[in-house]
Amino acid sequence: MKKWLTTAILSTTLLITANPTVQAASFTDVPTTHWAHKAIDNISKRGLINGYSDGTYRLNEPVTRAQAAKVVALAINAKPTAAFKPSFQDVSAAHGSYDHIRALTERGIFADGDKFHPNEPLTRAQMAKILTLGYKITVDDNDLIKFRDVVKINQSHGYITTLAELGITTTLPGGMYKPNDNVSRAHMAAFIDRTTTFDLQREKGVIYYDKDRRMYMENAKPDPVPPVVDIHDNALKTIDLVNKQRKQLGTKELIHDTDLSAIAKAKAEDMAKNNYFDHKSPTYGTVDKMLNTFKYKWTAFGENIAKGYIAPESVVKEWMLSPNHRENIANKNFTHIGSAYATDADGKTYWVQLFAKK
Repeated sequence: MKKWLTTAILSTTLLITANPTVQAASFTDVPTTHWAHKAIDNISKRGLINGYSDGTYRLNEPVTRAQAAKVVALAINAKPTAAFKPSFQDVSAAHGSYDHIRALTERGIFADGDKFHPNEPLTRAQMAKILTLGYKITVDDNDLIKFRDVVKINQSHGYITTLAELGITTTLPGGMYKPNDNVSRAHMAAFIDRTTTFDLQREKGVIYYDKDRRMYMENAKPDPVPPVVDIHDNALKTIDLVNKQRKQLGTKELIHDTDLSAIAKAKAEDMAKNNYFDHKSPTYGTVDKMLNTFKYKWTAFGENIAKGYIAPESVVKEWMLSPNHRENIANKNFTHIGSAYATDADGKTYWVQLFAKK
């Protein structure tokens, strides 16, 4: 679903007020080295969540449904109309989160009914739903990211995969999302902070939803003219970018094989010289024949090619959007990579990446 993601990607004495008395920077149990420190700092400064009177934040403590309603309502500035009254029998007007629960229920973020269960812990599935609906994030059925424990019949399936594709949840694709687990205070901060970042970028027009491709996209920007560098530097950059993608996917990084890069260079230069763009070369034949011609030993191979792109970042970004190209980049069987870049007489660029298992 997402192009933007490949450029990301979120107790009885708990205090959640608009005027925080304890900031994240001073929480005694949130060291600056903690993974959620920045997110906690950001949302506490916004007045969305506070710590406890003893100066702690209590990272692992679960967030209740009422507390979550208050945080989300404050984050999106949701206020109820005077006329709306929910049907909940377990949340009175005297409840500290009553107006926030009213606001979200009126918007359809929570379903109205007899029971709200304000003191029950919020689950990860419920969090995905209220963030997606609260921030009006478009849900599609691309399912580019899947989790072993989230199937389509699950009511929260679309919300969960949408947040994953936007990088708001960072659970590795193919892993376990654990939809029924409680949301901790640390994760609450991270989810809210990442969703806010997404919302701000959408508001500024940095990203938009493409109805035809059914995914969030970055607004197209002309590639900056790169400084004069050795062509080999651009090729090396694509290898680095590919390995960063593999690392994010939990896949082992590829080894740069200079012999494979030499073959990729021959292919790129051949395309530039003979004005074609195809996996089959009129000079060397198919990819396997070309590898054999250069006496390269392999047990599996793959090839990604591109033309017309100036920056290495643009090439890899587009490859990651294409299922077949992405499959080569993420393939766990490949162990080695070679890359090359060439230009023709008119300055048109040709990019080649070769993947191999020895």
